[in-house]
Amino acid sequence: MSKMRVLAALVALLLAGSAATSSYTLKPGDTLYDLARRFRVSVKALAVLNGITDANRVAAGRVVRIPDQASAKVAEAQPVVARRPSASIAGTYTVRSGDTLAEIAGRHDTTIPELMRLNGLQKANVLREGASLTLPKASSTPASPAPTARVAPTAGNVGLCPVKGAGPWDISDSFGAPRPGGRSHNGNDIFARRGAPVVANVSGQLRLVQGSVAGLAYYLTAADGTTYYGAHLGSYVRKGGSIKAGETIGLVGNTGNADVTPPHLHFEVKPGGGGSVNPHAVLASSCR
Repeated sequence: MSKMRVLAALVALLLAGSAATSSYTLKPGDTLYDLARRFRVSVKALAVLNGITDANRVAAGRVVRIPDQASAKVAEAQPVVARRPSASIAGTYTVRSGDTLAEIAGRHDTTIPELMRLNGLQKANVLREGASLTLPKASSTPASPAPTARVAPTAGNVGLCPVKGAGPWDISDSFGAPRPGGRSHNGNDIFARRGAPVVANVSGQLRLVQGSVAGLAYYLTAADGTTYYGAHLGSYVRKGGSIKAGETIGLVGNTGNADVTPPHLHFEVKPGGGGSVNPHAVLASSCR
């Protein structure tokens, strides 16, 4: 047996064993980022274990398996591969002994309310063994709000990752998502441990600002006129002025109106100093 097959078998055993038997049913408003923080595992480990290819699109009612620390480390080393849907995903599923609606919804990437609607069920906890359930032909996970813009070609790339040590799975692509007061989210959130260094992604002029919404924030203007904006820092470690790429601006926190969220850096890209555009594609390339 090849080394790759041995490794694959080991991974399967670790992830399928007792270490990964705990589970959690997503509630409205839950995100993988919340779960990762609550259970002290990485977003990538949760995604790999559950066959989730887009961490920003998970539906309420889905059952998510929670790994322990040993299984999480194994999962983090694996590529993200979506699970193949079962043969019954095309239209029907036969209820087996011990099945719950939550487990069936999670297994087939749909939600409890959708299964109840399709099958005329009045109670989610009443299932008859042998009953045939109609399944949706496509996931009922609602699409993320469509961004109003993408990074303009003139913006190039963002240079260095703004949060030292962050990876693509730490970035929440929530550009354009609604916010209280009729506002929309004009950037991406980069989740990290409290105190992680926030660095200048490019060389330029740094201006520090503060506000009740932004908390401790900054503007970084590059030579080509592109302005980068970061918010919710826990503290600054330097003053404004000329700064070189890679130098530390401050530390990750959750100041301003982010005091009820996990520590993160809100990050925006403003080509030519104008309106914000979605930086996700270039952030995912820079944060590795």
